[in-house]
Amino acid sequence: MNAPRQGLFASLLIISFALHTCLMVLATTHQLNENRTNQGQLMTSQLVTDSIVELQPANTVSLALLANRYATNPSVASIRILDANKQVLATSGLAKTRQGEVFSRDAILNDKKVGSVEIVLIQPSIGEILRTQWLTILLSLLVHGLLFLAYRGIARPTRSEYLNRLNTEARLKHEVQQLTEALALEKSSKALAIAQAQQKIKEKFEPKTPVVAFDGNQACVALNIQFYDPKQLLNTVNKSVSIPYFNLCQIFLNKSIENCAQHFNLNPQDILIDQAFNQQGATIHIDSAHPQAAQCLVLIGSVFQLLSDVLYKRYRADKRFVLQTRCAISTEVEAMQLNAIQAAERLTHHLIAKEMALYLSHDLLKQVSGQYQLVVMPNPSNLLTRHAFMINGMGGESAGLVEQIRTEILQAKSAS
Repeated sequence: MNAPRQGLFASLLIISFALHTCLMVLATTHQLNENRTNQGQLMTSQLVTDSIVELQPANTVSLALLANRYATNPSVASIRILDANKQVLATSGLAKTRQGEVFSRDAILNDKKVGSVEIVLIQPSIGEILRTQWLTILLSLLVHGLLFLAYRGIARPTRSEYLNRLNTEARLKHEVQQLTEALALEKSSKALAIAQAQQKIKEKFEPKTPVVAFDGNQACVALNIQFYDPKQLLNTVNKSVSIPYFNLCQIFLNKSIENCAQHFNLNPQDILIDQAFNQQGATIHIDSAHPQAAQCLVLIGSVFQLLSDVLYKRYRADKRFVLQTRCAISTEVEAMQLNAIQAAERLTHHLIAKEMALYLSHDLLKQVSGQYQLVVMPNPSNLLTRHAFMINGMGGESAGLVEQIRTEILQAKSAS
């Protein structure tokens, strides 16, 4: 059984030993600097006193002997004796290459400078200081080692304390496991409740829209409506937000189909829904054999676009999720091997928000052109877009009819 936090205590002791060694080196260096300063000043004073009589006139032999005698001091690196013109008269020293602190003093005789002396005292390095203090460092290391051993012996838990700690850890582990299981159960319960609530919302708001399978050999006119979503916002929206929004769009489309079919004396059941509103939009079609089939789909698309614009403005004001729409109406394109639904979907991709395009046969196009202003699609890229037209406006009668049907639908929705 190890003492608690034994590694941390060992780290603290290592830091303590390092700091103790650094402080000892700093203190020794400071003391040596003071001693060297006192020694340098004293030696220069003595050397000036002893050599001054030999400087006037200069006796180089006596000065050299004098310098050699002072150089026997082990702390002296080098000595120079100079005349008044800074010419070297004598030099000595056993360690002239060593770095050190320079002490100099002028020799004054009868108020006249007759020369000067320079003494360089050796400045010991950190390594030399450590070598001189090896015994102190060793004792410090021994004391820190004894402190570590003492801590291991004193702080080591008894057997009863060790067993109590094991029991406590086992109990805490069991409690954590129980808490984790409880949180997982609560999380699964919440997920189940959210899923059930979303299903209830979907069942409450989802319109009962019959979807039919399209017969590819059928001659028909198709209307495709898509969301204009250049920022790909639909991919970031939660289903609890997108599904009610799709269902509201489908309600508006169903009401547009019902009211517009009544205007043309058509049975709303003749207009079939191929794809109810989802992330890709919605698609409907009607048999081209029905009279005014194309006019009815153009009216449905125009009414729905106005309803979509009203919804967009209201939801934007409430800071709710909403997108603008675009739509296209088309018959089959034999040259591109596209049926009506495929052609309408392909054509819608070339539009932006609130735009509406048509690809119709000459006869159907002639019926529509009397009530709507058509322009050629700009920048055509294929056969479909080359022969397609965009609705750029509508006559007064058609505009009034579209406004009337839109108002009826909105009033009926508000009343419900």
